[in-house]
Amino acid sequence: MNELGTQHDSDGRQPVIDAAPNPNELFRLPWTASDNAMTWLEPTRRCNITCDACFVENDQHSDKTTAQIRHELEVMLSLRKCDAMLIAGGEPLVHPDIIDIVRMVTDFRVKPVIVTNGVRLDRALLRELKLAGAHGLTLHVDSHQARPGWLGKSEAELNELRGHFADMIYDEGDLTCAFNTTIFPDTLACVPEIVDWAVGVPDRVQVLTLICVRMANAEAPYDYYVGGRPVDFVTTPYVTEHEYGDLMTEDIYRQIRQVLPDFEFCAYLGGTVNPQSLKWVVGCHVASKERSYGMMGPRTMELLQNGHHAFRRRYLAFSPPSASRAGRSALLLGLFDRSMRRAARGFVAAAFTHPRILLRRLYLQTISVVQPVDILPTGECDRCDGCPNKTFWEDRLVPACRAEEYRRFGAPVEVVPRAESAE
Repeated sequence: MNELGTQHDSDGRQPVIDAAPNPNELFRLPWTASDNAMTWLEPTRRCNITCDACFVENDQHSDKTTAQIRHELEVMLSLRKCDAMLIAGGEPLVHPDIIDIVRMVTDFRVKPVIVTNGVRLDRALLRELKLAGAHGLTLHVDSHQARPGWLGKSEAELNELRGHFADMIYDEGDLTCAFNTTIFPDTLACVPEIVDWAVGVPDRVQVLTLICVRMANAEAPYDYYVGGRPVDFVTTPYVTEHEYGDLMTEDIYRQIRQVLPDFEFCAYLGGTVNPQSLKWVVGCHVASKERSYGMMGPRTMELLQNGHHAFRRRYLAFSPPSASRAGRSALLLGLFDRSMRRAARGFVAAAFTHPRILLRRLYLQTISVVQPVDILPTGECDRCDGCPNKTFWEDRLVPACRAEEYRRFGAPVEVVPRAESAE
C-alpha cells in the first residue's frame, strides 16, 4: 500500500510488531449501560445464510411486527441514551417492513445503522434505505459463511465482494460504510490481507472491525446452571463441535501491524471481571489512498467522545463520511495529542519529498478489534464492561451476544468448572 516506504517512529526506530497494547496508555471509553454510543435492535432472528460462530438461533418465524418494534425502541431509548441504533438480527434485510423500521428509528432521532450480510442488498434497496433515513451499513463478510456464490473463497478473495459493497455504498453517497469480519484460527494469518485492502480504500470504508471467534466446545470441562438447576447449554448456538481455541485482541493486533507497523489503539472497553481485558478496542489512523501517516492518540479520542457528549448529550458512534474526509484538519489536534503530532510530522516530511501529496485528501479510518466473552478458570464470564450491543428482552436491556440465554432459560447461564476426577 505504501508508495513512499515503510513508516518509522519520529526517532527513526522501526516499530516493534510483536509489541502488545497497554490498556493503561489508552482512553477508557466512557460508555455505560444507561449512556452509550450504540444500542442493538433485532427486528428478526431469521437469516438467509448460515455463519460459523453466530450467536443467534436462525428462527424462521421470528419476524416482529412494527408495533412490537416501536415498543422495543420506546423501552430501550427510555433506558439508554445512545447515538446509533444498530438494526441487526438475524438478517434485517429479510424483514418485509425493513424500510418502515429504518424510518421509525429515524423518527426517534438516533442514527439507523444496518448490520447485514448484504445478500439481499442491491442499488435499488440501498436507495430506499437511504431515503428512509439510514445513516450507514455494516457488512458482515468472512470466509466462514455459507454465502451463495462465494463458498470456499479465502479472505483475500472475499475482498472482491467487500469492494463490491463498498463501491455500491460510495456511489450512493453520504452513507457510512463499515465491515465486520469474524477471525478464526485458520484465518488469523489472513488479517493483513483484509487490512491491506481496507487501508487502500479509506475514501470508501470508514470502519473495519475484526472479531475474535468465541464458541464453547461441547467437550469443555464445565457444567451449566440457571438458578441452581442444570440446563442443556449444548443446544444453544454458542456451542460447536470444533475446538477453535480463543483468539485474543493481541493476536489480531500483531497481524494488523504487519500492514501498519506503527498501528496503535487509542481507546478501549475493559472486561466486567478483568478491567484490563482488551474487550472492545479502537484505533484510528490518518491516511491518503496511498499511505498511512500515523495514528489518532488517546487524547484525541477523549476530546471527540466527551466533546460530542457535551454538545449533543450522547457519545459518538459512526461518524458520517464527511467527518472521515477531515483527516487534514484532524492533524491540528496534534496541538493536544502526541500521536497526532507524529502523524502531522510524517505528513509534512513526506510532502517535502513528494509535494504532490499536498493535493491529496487525507482520511480518518477506524480499525477496531472485539474480543467477546471469555470464560475464566473460575467459571466467571468476562464480558465487555459498558457493552455497546445491549438489546431488548422483556422490557429490559441484555447483551445481544448472550440474549439467547435469556430467551431459552430466562436468565444468564452460570458456568461451573467440573471438579477434577480422582486419579
